[in-house]
Amino acid sequence: MGRPERPLDGSTGPIAAFAHDLRVLRNRAGNPSYRELARTALFAPSVLSSAASGHRLPTLAVTLAFVSACGGDRAAWERRWRSVAGQAGGGGEERAPVPPPAEAPPDGVHALASGVIRLARPAQLPMGSRTFVGREGDLAGAAEMIGASGPVKVPLLVSGPIGVGKTAFALRLAEEVAADFPDGQLYADLGGSGAGGRSANGIVRGFLRALGVPAHLVPDDPMQRIGLYRSLLAERRLFVLLAGVRDEGQVRPLLGQAPHSQVVLTSRARLLGLEDTNRVELDTFSRKESMALIGRIAGPARVRAEHDATDMIAELCGDLPLAVNIVGRKIAARPEWAIAYTAGQLADRERLMDSLCVGDVNVRDRYTAAYEQLSPNEREAIHHFGQSGAGWTTSIGVAAAMGIMIETADELLESVVDAGLLQRANVAGRYAVSRLVSAFASERQREPGPFAAAVPMAGHRARKNAFESLRHEAVRTLPGGSSEG
Repeated sequence: MGRPERPLDGSTGPIAAFAHDLRVLRNRAGNPSYRELARTALFAPSVLSSAASGHRLPTLAVTLAFVSACGGDRAAWERRWRSVAGQAGGGGEERAPVPPPAEAPPDGVHALASGVIRLARPAQLPMGSRTFVGREGDLAGAAEMIGASGPVKVPLLVSGPIGVGKTAFALRLAEEVAADFPDGQLYADLGGSGAGGRSANGIVRGFLRALGVPAHLVPDDPMQRIGLYRSLLAERRLFVLLAGVRDEGQVRPLLGQAPHSQVVLTSRARLLGLEDTNRVELDTFSRKESMALIGRIAGPARVRAEHDATDMIAELCGDLPLAVNIVGRKIAARPEWAIAYTAGQLADRERLMDSLCVGDVNVRDRYTAAYEQLSPNEREAIHHFGQSGAGWTTSIGVAAAMGIMIETADELLESVVDAGLLQRANVAGRYAVSRLVSAFASERQREPGPFAAAVPMAGHRARKNAFESLRHEAVRTLPGGSSEG
């Protein structure tokens, strides 16, 4: 434990008052040791201690590093420093005392923090789509939100159902605003394997390395590691894309007060728990956009030659960008086939999911990944979509089909919306069920299982009777079993 600091009288002059207030800021932050602060500030403990000694005014770089490590307002402290520097000697930046060699920070920590050694300029964004079409209005609105002036850059959330092109949209947006973020681009896909996806701490560690922070300077403590990342985010002009966000808890640690860096999130869920967030909710394509995408992939001449068949394909795909893209690639790969032939394949509802597949990209897998994370009741609601075959549903209809309260049905449908398998319709109280989701739901409902095969979801009595029949049949077929009891 270090020895106590020498008492400081803040009334003896502006430099003493400045140092006194730095100590107050440190106390409010929980009175961390200077060694602990050094891990975040990237200055030696002796330099930080000297900044709060009152002997002389520290440099602006040291001051801002000290303030950031303690969670203070950098802009306010910069104004304060310039005012004190002017009173102390004409406004020129004074240099902090140079520590003796034994106390010098190892491996250029001081040089790294003061910018003598430049941090890396990451370029982590994946390749965007060269066949991107449409979305002009949404892109213009998103760019305007990013360009809006304010003390900090507000996070931007791009949400929408499965396959609507959220990440493609975010990547195109990154291209359009790239000039405003010259210090680089960071990227992480949070929708990885496992129930919780990637952890914030693992992502931050990778981001720090990408920004050029040497491994031995990355703090061991997770909170200090996140603090260092936020400090770098506040000092630089970075574009950060966090794709496939599942819930608010995944990204809260990755958000900070960044005056110049922009964080963009993509998610099927609306993440309503995030405050102070700009939002863009993407819908399916217009028919014109669907036709344009097929033409860009398969060739405009083929679309013009079979305009009606192409229009039918867009209709059968529900104008979902992912599905339209897949079919466009299949058409391009078989120039000898008429587009009408592909339209005929898609018209078979029972084979629709099989048709929407090209290479390792298919609609069924996307839907299945979301379906498997639903609760049993939410899955049963999905089965209802497959049975009805309608293009819409309501809480009242689902409540009647499942024998549950309307309020419960409404909560189920809202959860399915956040899973990316349902959209609100333009009519109040209705939810739009796409043809693709309906076909997928019908496919899942036909799969063998204790309820999928025997329960038509016709209320509590029908479900109970079906369950009892299954139970008796299972008991009867066991060795020595009996249906009695």
